[in-house]
Amino acid sequence: MTELHAVVIADDITGANDTGSQFASRGHRTNVAFDPNAPTDCDVLVVDTETREAPPTEAYDSVRTVVAAHDAPVLYKKLDSTLRGNVADELTALLDAATPDLLLLAPAFPANGRTTEDGVQLVDGDPVLQTLTDSENLPSASSVVDLLSSVPYPVETMHTGIVDAGRQAVRSRLTEIHRRHNEPTVVVADATSQTHLRSLADAADRLAADIAYAGSGGLAGALSLSPTDGDEGAVLGVVGSVSETSFEQLTAVPDGALVVLDPEAMLERPEEAAASALGPLLDAQRVHGFAVVTSAASPGAVDAVHRTADALGLDESAVKDRIATALRETVRRVHESRPLTGLFTTGGSTTIAVLDELDATSLDLTGIELSEGVPLTRIRGGPADETLLVTKAGSFGEPTTIVNCLDFIGTR
Repeated sequence: MTELHAVVIADDITGANDTGSQFASRGHRTNVAFDPNAPTDCDVLVVDTETREAPPTEAYDSVRTVVAAHDAPVLYKKLDSTLRGNVADELTALLDAATPDLLLLAPAFPANGRTTEDGVQLVDGDPVLQTLTDSENLPSASSVVDLLSSVPYPVETMHTGIVDAGRQAVRSRLTEIHRRHNEPTVVVADATSQTHLRSLADAADRLAADIAYAGSGGLAGALSLSPTDGDEGAVLGVVGSVSETSFEQLTAVPDGALVVLDPEAMLERPEEAAASALGPLLDAQRVHGFAVVTSAASPGAVDAVHRTADALGLDESAVKDRIATALRETVRRVHESRPLTGLFTTGGSTTIAVLDELDATSLDLTGIELSEGVPLTRIRGGPADETLLVTKAGSFGEPTTIVNCLDFIGTR
């Protein structure tokens, strides 16, 4: 029998499959079982209790039976992202049986429009109860805290401001909560992006406490189960396009994750501009899970580049060459400091410059498009061989396309 890395408890088969797939896609052997006592030969065991519409006492007993039957470093209670089912009873069963120090509860699944803001579960921006009409076992409240009112343990919250500040802020909040309670405590966490879920998962993983998890497939996709997952966060976006669409997409990037090259250094001393950007980019990767470097983040910044070019007596061709040099040199320095697991580029000339710097010989097309005209590829040859690459024309995409692409390749 294989030693398990994680046990996931789901209340229906579709949830069991979509959550288990989050682990299987990262190389963990994952089985979905219906008998909690069946022998296991896998890394991740997903048990489907089929209790979504069961009486509360039956749901409680089923979850408690699964927890008692298996021991694994990670215990995950899969919840429906619209909070249907016996949420409070099943979480109580997990807390009673496993007695973790903290149960990190993040039901958001941003990729499917499910987010949590101020403790309220939303579907495409609306409170969940306003969106569900004909489902069985509907939640009693859109507020996750209100939904847990019958749970006989403390319930704390972590709002967007903390999660948005990154994993260190999350870790500090979790540590504070842990110190204030001497019994299992539920922490309801906001999340509006996969970056938020990664910050939550990474912070919890580094905490000196016994942590259990509850959430949808979103949080499951952010959890690290082994050292092979430790390269998450080595994701870089490179934006050389100066289209209005790119500028709009850059506004969705968290402030701390966006690094804009200094215009004067970029045009006069491109290598120096790249060297100056390295530290902030590595810091952003640690905090946010990804970083984005750009030559200009707004029309005003483009004007500043043109004024600097005029002052230096540079023509348009020289300006393009020096911007390309600064961006490609930045990518090289980042990759040498922390080998990239994912790369995003926008703008054709920028992409070619970066691939040339990385000595890439070809790209493998995966057949996957993250949105219309935004393909997922894999670099072949050179020091970044096997690295995932998403390329986007400057004028393509929605306002969140850049962030969504970075989130996607950060969890592969």
